[in-house]
Parts: sequence; C-alpha cells; structure tokens
Amino acid sequence: MLLRNFKMAYVILCHKNPEQINMLIHSLTDENVEFFLHVDKKSNIQHEILHQNNIHFVEQRINVHWGHYSQIECILKCFALIQEHGVFSYIHVISGQDLPLVSNGIIVDFFKENQGKQYVKHVELPNAAEMWGCLYRVSVYYPKFILSRHKRVTALRNRYINLIMSVPKLKRNLSSLPNKLYKGSNWMSITGECMDYILEFTKNNPGYVDFYRHSFCGDEIFFHSIILNSHFKEQVVNEVKRYTDWTSGPEFPRTLTVEDNERIQSKGTECFWGRKFDIEVDRTIIREILQKV
Repeated sequence: MLLRNFKMAYVILCHKNPEQINMLIHSLTDENVEFFLHVDKKSNIQHEILHQNNIHFVEQRINVHWGHYSQIECILKCFALIQEHGVFSYIHVISGQDLPLVSNGIIVDFFKENQGKQYVKHVELPNAAEMWGCLYRVSVYYPKFILSRHKRVTALRNRYINLIMSVPKLKRNLSSLPNKLYKGSNWMSITGECMDYILEFTKNNPGYVDFYRHSFCGDEIFFHSIILNSHFKEQVVNEVKRYTDWTSGPEFPRTLTVEDNERIQSKGTECFWGRKFDIEVDRTIIREILQKV
C-alpha cells in the first residue's frame, strides 16, 4: 500500500465515561485516522460520545461480559465495520480508558516506517509460568454463569477448573483448534491485511469460532492463534507499544493516577498508549498527559 494512502483505524471498546472517551478521540484525531467504537449494550453513553464523519459505531451492540466470548465478538464486529469503510494500513485495538502517551505525528511516522509488521504480544502455550500452562482457558467447558469476578464464583470456578483438568476424559476435544496455541494481550496493532485475514479465517472456520463461545478469557488466545499460525507470523513483533501496570495493584491492571506519572515517564518511554485511566478516579493525570502530547 502506498504511503500517501496511509490510514489508521482505532477500534475503541468502551462502556463508561463518555467525557473521557471524547478526550481520547480528540487527542488522536488526525487526517490519517478514523475511529470505530463498540459501546457495551449495557451502557447508555453512546449519545454523549462525539458524532462526526470519522467516528463510526457498531449498530448491533453486544452485551459484553468479563471472560466471555462477547469480548471476542465485539472486536470482530468492529473489524467488519472497518471493512465497510475502506482500506486501512493499520488497526489499533484500544479501550475507552486508554490515552496516548506521545503525539499523533510520532505514532503515524512509526507505523509508516514499520509498514507490514504486526505488533502482537504473545507467548506460546503451554506457558510454564501459568496454572495448567494456561490451557485451562480452552480445555474446560465454561457455562456462562461461572464467568464472573465475584469472589464466590471465582472460588467455585477454580475448583471446577482443577477437577476438569485433573481428569483427561473430562477435558474438551481441541481438534477444531490449531496444534500450536498462543496467548497474549488483545490490545494489539495489526495491518489491514492481517485484519482481513482474521475475518476470512473466521468465516471459513465456524468450528474455531464456536469453540470459543465456551472458553475463558478466550480473547487473549483467539486472535493470537489465528495470526501466529498464518503467514503473518513472520511479520510479528512481540510487543504492543502500550504501557500497563500489572504489578502494583490494588486492581489489575492498575488504574493510573498522578502517583504513577514518574513511573509512566520512566518505564513507558517507548510506549504510544497507556491504560487504564479513569476520569472519575483521577482527572489530573488525564489532563497532564494530554497536555504533554
């Protein structure tokens, strides 16, 4: 694709804080950029979000649940919406609680210079650092009611996982999945060609899609395993240019505040976006970061 036709699409998954979403869109607005939003069906904020020519909304919204297939489905719907609006060099998947850490010019120039690379953070499964090598995400059949972050449900789910994973005959048949599975962050930056491939793959492999309807946090495996079992694997860079704090707590990932400003500046030096921020928790950090970019 000629660089003079270079365009980027932002997939924004959101459910709250429309003022913050508008600030995010405003900060990323550029002649090279269009926005494709999925607003959780449970939320009534869509009318408060900016409506202009470069902003597009998924009309058939999904009721998104943590850990559920719905997290995959809303991304696929955004990808399909992007296809309807032309050809894009890059697609960046972010949340409504992200903020840019650098200027648009730096972001655009970087992806122009690295045209064709896929930025997908990943590890191959089984991953020795995780419980059951992380294969419990797909090897166990998950009823929807067990996908909750409530403490009692979490405890029940963990007992259920250990029971199923301990008895080989109870585990799911993985024949509809590729031999090699990969897991990582669903916040990624991929080329338009790679996005088209994902949509074509899901169209031609309904069994693969259906399998994930009863997975656990399958969005962190679904896309990665498609990309890294394709010819795009040779283009993958194992990073996502995003700053997220998974270590400090008290929640994971940490909601960033002014206390994190110095850490963001020191540890996020090569990152283009950061998450997560919450205007209801700390408006000051949002204002300070946007002033800098």
